Parts: sequence; C-alpha cells; structure tokens
Amino acid sequence: MELKQKVSTTGLRILSVLDILLKGPASKNEISDSLVKIPWIKNITKETIGLDINTLKSAGFEIENMGKAANYRYKINWSPIKFKLTKKELSVLCNLKNAVIELSEPYYIIKLYRLFEKITQFIEDDDNINELMNFQYFLNVDFTLLNELYTLIKRKKEVKLLYNSPDFGHKEILIKLKEIKYNNSKLYLTGYSPNYPNVAVLRVDNIIQVLKILKPKEKTIKPKMNTVVYKIKADAKNKTNLMDEEKVISQNNNFIKIELKSDNDFMIIQRLLNFGSDLVYIKNKDIEEKYISKLSAIKEIYKGE
Repeated sequence: MELKQKVSTTGLRILSVLDILLKGPASKNEISDSLVKIPWIKNITKETIGLDINTLKSAGFEIENMGKAANYRYKINWSPIKFKLTKKELSVLCNLKNAVIELSEPYYIIKLYRLFEKITQFIEDDDNINELMNFQYFLNVDFTLLNELYTLIKRKKEVKLLYNSPDFGHKEILIKLKEIKYNNSKLYLTGYSPNYPNVAVLRVDNIIQVLKILKPKEKTIKPKMNTVVYKIKADAKNKTNLMDEEKVISQNNNFIKIELKSDNDFMIIQRLLNFGSDLVYIKNKDIEEKYISKLSAIKEIYKGE
C-alpha cells in the first residue's frame, strides 16, 4: 500500500511539473514554489525536480534549459500530446479570431494570438495550425516590440526609434508617443515629433526597435485638432465600429452622420478610405481635398498595373 501511494504521488508530482511548464517557462525554484502549494507534495528538492524533468524528456517532451540570461528556466519546445479538431471546433475558433480582429483592438488580438500559440502546440493537423495562426497583417508585427511600445505609451514617454522608412531606409526618429491605432488592416503608431509638422504616423511593422527612452522635453509641438463630419450609408452600420474620437450626430433609414475629431489628418483619411463606396459625404474642405488626392493616387497605381 505504501509503495502504491509513493508511485501515485510521484506520478502526480510529474504531472504537476508538466502543468507548470505548459503554462510557460519556469526555473527549478519557480517550479518548487508552485509544487509546495499542493498538499500531497512535500520535501521537494532541485534534484527531484531535475529527475522529474528528465522523466518528461524520456516520455517524448522536448524541454530546453534557456540558460543564465533567462534565469535557467525550462521551456517545452514540443509535446507528444496531440489532439484533432473537428470542423465545427475549427470553425468556432476561426470565427472567434475574425471577430476579435474586427474589433480593431490590438491588445486583444495579441492576447488571442498568444493563446492560439499555446493551443497549436497540441494540434495534430498542420493545415488546422496554419489556419488558426493566420492573423493576416499581424504576422508581420514583432509582438515583443509592440508590448514595449504599449508600456511606453502608458508612461507618456518620449523615445528615439529606429525606423525602416519605405522612402529613406533606416532612420532615427524622436517622438513623444501618443497611441497605437488599427486602421485599414494596419497598425500605426502616432505621436509628436520635431521631424514632422503634423502628427507623426509610423507603420508599426516598420519600427525596428526603441533605441532610447528620453527625458520629457519642456515643450512639445502639439498640432491643432481637426473636425470632420461625414455621412455613410445606413446599411454600413453593421460593419462599423465607432472609434473613441467619433460620435453619431444623426441617423435615418438612408444615412448615418458621424463627427470625427482628431489631431491626425492621416488617420482621418485612412478612416474615410476604409468605408469605400459607403461614404457619401464629407464636410471639411481641407480633409475632402486630401481624401480626393489620396483616391487619385490610388487610382494611378491601379492604372499602372
């Protein structure tokens, strides 16, 4: 009876170690701290944890020690535990992904991407994995850098970025960070910079790294707000999520009138372009001219093809 109890406890402990590692990389000390919270597991040593990890390796798990830079944490690179998704299950997950992307909120898209990364470790079918992990534009974004930018925005920091400009190649840009917006299937970082007369708008997938966090300057150029009123067709309502800068002024069976206030003309134009043929009216001469100019430029590109 004692032998059976000992074997049972050992098996539960190994499964507990596996559960900890499946949640993310962990050192022996971190694993030990988690194990001591389990009532039936006692007297855990680093040597015992090492043996348990070796047992998991012999069972087919690929476990890597990440070295000194990562505090000697262990990470599961591959698991022999696999399962199949039914067509219905795959459809539900893909519909969830598309709905989150439609919300246009990068924070939640990143969260879901990270979750799918964990799930797909245990899916057998490569086609299912590829379909789940196809996050369109977001596959080009460095999520580690994106998280860093979000943190710096919350702290209202001014930074020096290394940016890969489509026109000028690599360049350094000083910018006081404002926000990150998802527009026209792209992520844009906006802020105030001495290099730009208006709000600086940078494609996030072209940002290489944050070179330096600067001390806040006493004065930062802040462009004036611009207000534009536009109308869209009423049936476009179901595919439109209002931005924080927008509010509905009026609506009827034919049209929805919306007011948009922003200090970023580029983002306004991108927003209006997003409606396509559903946009029927713009009340702001300056914005209307820029919108028409942008449409003309797009037309010339297609004519060239």
